[in-house]
Amino acid sequence: MLSPKYDIGRSIINAALLMTRLVLALVFAVAGAAKLADREGSRQAIVDFGVPAALAAPLGLLLPLAELAVAATLLPASTAWWGALGALALLSLFLVGITYNLARGRTPDCHCFGQLHSAPAGWKTLARNAVLAAVAGFVLWEGYEGGTGPSALAWLGALSTAQLLGLLGGVLMLALLAGQ
Repeated sequence: MLSPKYDIGRSIINAALLMTRLVLALVFAVAGAAKLADREGSRQAIVDFGVPAALAAPLGLLLPLAELAVAATLLPASTAWWGALGALALLSLFLVGITYNLARGRTPDCHCFGQLHSAPAGWKTLARNAVLAAVAGFVLWEGYEGGTGPSALAWLGALSTAQLLGLLGGVLMLALLAGQ
């Protein structure tokens, strides 16, 4: 039988795992959707980072699809570990690409979030990706043996109709505001 102290500690870790998975899923969902909405800008950013132009078109589609897949797999507890592994893999590639360019004195436009936010890649971009990689690493580490926490989707079933309508309205408002 587990001690109450362990139960509280596990509850805190489960809450932290759920929150970190939600943050990662949101970041990857926004990044993937924004890149799909501006495929030409995404392709140009890939070329600016030093990838051969012949690979820009396929990567311009594969990268946002991979980001959306990572976001989707982070939500259910049953696939969250794999989603975190995918997130860490993508973030590691981003870190290598950013570091490579910074070491050569280049600061290409990151186009990390499509037209929503695009700025020259710099130390802030590197730090942001390192923090996100650490967050993905936390989910991997804790999720390897102890589970990845509760499902991010399970709480939807517990919402009332009014709460679901409010959530849907909020998401629609956010989408409208983001489109401006």
